[in-house]
Amino acid sequence: MHAGEDLDGRFRVEEALDQGGMGSIWSATERGTGRTVAVKVLRLDAYTQGGFSPAERARRRVELLKRFEREGGILEDLDHPGIPRLLHRGYVNEEPYLVMEYVDGINLREFLDLRRPFPPDAAMAIAVRIAEALEHAHTRGVVHRDLKPGNVVVAWADGAVKLLDFGIAHLTDPDATRYTALGATPGSSGYMAPEQLRGRQDISASADLYAFGCLLFELLAGEKPFEDLPDRNKDAQHLEDLPPRLRSINIGIPEELDELVWDLLAKVPADRPRSITDVLSVLRPFLPEPGDPAPDPELTPDPTASFRLCDSVAENEEAFPFRPAPRRRPNRRGGGWLRREQFAARVDMAGSELLAEGPGERCAELLDLLPKALSDWGAREPIVLKARLRCADAARLDGRTRDAVEQYREVAQGGDPLDPLVMEAGLGLAECLMPDGDFEYAFHRWSAVAHGLLGLTTIPAELMHRCREVALELSESGYETETVELLNQLAEF
Repeated sequence: MHAGEDLDGRFRVEEALDQGGMGSIWSATERGTGRTVAVKVLRLDAYTQGGFSPAERARRRVELLKRFEREGGILEDLDHPGIPRLLHRGYVNEEPYLVMEYVDGINLREFLDLRRPFPPDAAMAIAVRIAEALEHAHTRGVVHRDLKPGNVVVAWADGAVKLLDFGIAHLTDPDATRYTALGATPGSSGYMAPEQLRGRQDISASADLYAFGCLLFELLAGEKPFEDLPDRNKDAQHLEDLPPRLRSINIGIPEELDELVWDLLAKVPADRPRSITDVLSVLRPFLPEPGDPAPDPELTPDPTASFRLCDSVAENEEAFPFRPAPRRRPNRRGGGWLRREQFAARVDMAGSELLAEGPGERCAELLDLLPKALSDWGAREPIVLKARLRCADAARLDGRTRDAVEQYREVAQGGDPLDPLVMEAGLGLAECLMPDGDFEYAFHRWSAVAHGLLGLTTIPAELMHRCREVALELSESGYETETVELLNQLAEF
């Protein structure tokens, strides 16, 4: 493509704006209206670079063409004020091109580099507009997969925020063709979710939530959650390290936003918010409202303008119909999400409380959290099973035997007999049966656990200790010979 090129008699190419490894962006003029548009073209030499055989070059050419065509198809299906519209598709000199709405503005990477820290109201305005665009894409089965400040533009004229570049977007439709064979894992270092860095193919919208968390962290803190270190690059940190808390950088950041970013940056997709819609429900109460003052010092462009200067909520909704009315800012975020690390810590605290002083506030709190954990992660998730065991132990020690039996049975039923958690539940059931005089069935449960321990390569010390305690009670109730025999076998093991 070159300046002066005619595109289907509708557009005149003006000048190159940007060039990447696979394509370039040009400005053009629409002949009928005189408006400026953006043209993205796939470069012919993109699929001939490198020392590839003719067959490999042909394969790369076909795959890149299909990927580019799919980007056009995705843009045709998206219709949101936060995503530049696709206006036309075609070919010039065998090169495919896409004509899109042109956004005259500054990309968010440059904007952030100019203003650190970023004004809080402006940060919220930008974050909400990006999230709204993502929400629209996600509801249509499109995962952006390359969310980063460089792919966001803030318009000079009115501060409108636009999400760009769906070139490596992922379709969640299981029947969609995957084009990921060319080169490295799709995405941008510093914003890729751990599952992307590991090369997972079953990427979900949760990957965009992680990238959004990185971007939101930078908007609020003025720095990225992870940077390259002399002995550890940022990709390794994204895979393995916990990010800093926002309030450790700026104590003035509301707790609700600190918790939200912490959740977004969870290593496991299931630990992140369920959807970008849930994220928006936390962000929107912090938006600037009609009549609020402009950022001070002045910000150009001003992303808060669409919120501050509209005469009413209805006017703002007309421009961005996907945004509901802003709500009054809460003192604390209600509900929230359980994260495995946080939930596991509460399980451990309840266990420590049981050992030190018996059932108390920690156990009661864990019992309250249990239904949410069951809903989020399922009944057979190990941390859920462990929580049920601690709740069952608390109920048994409190004298609520029926509740304890119910929890122990939920853990034991349908589980692997050699799973230490299932064995612990069996011992708990035995302990519940003995006070009612059912020593025969109690011995049956204990014996099953003891034989299971003999099948383990390594016996957990805590499980062995509990097994001996139950055996002592059984031996005092007429089962001394049987328990001693099995305990001797375990001692030899």
